[in-house]
Amino acid sequence: MNDIIYIHGFLSSPQSLKARQVVAWARENHPELRVHVPELPVDPVPALAMLEDTLEACMTTPGLIGSSLGGFYANILAARHGLRAALVNPAVHPHRVMSQYMGLQRNYYTHLVSLVTPGHFRWLEHMEASPPHPERLLVLLETGDETLDYRLAEQFYADSHLEITPGGSHAYEGFVDRLPAILEFLSKKKL
Repeated sequence: MNDIIYIHGFLSSPQSLKARQVVAWARENHPELRVHVPELPVDPVPALAMLEDTLEACMTTPGLIGSSLGGFYANILAARHGLRAALVNPAVHPHRVMSQYMGLQRNYYTHLVSLVTPGHFRWLEHMEASPPHPERLLVLLETGDETLDYRLAEQFYADSHLEITPGGSHAYEGFVDRLPAILEFLSKKKL
């Protein structure tokens, strides 16, 4: 595996801390890795299409790392394509928990304003997939996640490789320290 796709969360971007950490860590420790960090729109339909295009552009079978809503997307891609993925504080049933974001929303990094509509939530519900191969998923949760209830992911991904760390936050404070283990997991041969 020489390709990794990092999938950022809702209202985030390739400028996020975790995205920059993956790129910097790979450059320093594994310069052979090609790290792809697409800038996803808020609308889930073009976001997933962009991720599919990114997947096609990879020269090798990629490993996926997804954070928050990016974890939701990573699960979908892993299910569709039989890939391995690391999900970091992933969103579970985002159509239920994101209704508070209806209306105009500003990206935390780019400051681009997007309109979030009920149609976005319907598509997220439509896209949702139970993992057909939970053994190909590494799910990293911190109990101090102030945005998403980690117990939903703990239950949804119960048959996956689960690592639950007390404390922390939605940002997953121990992320950079977990990158060697994430790469090792993603590099394993398919089961």
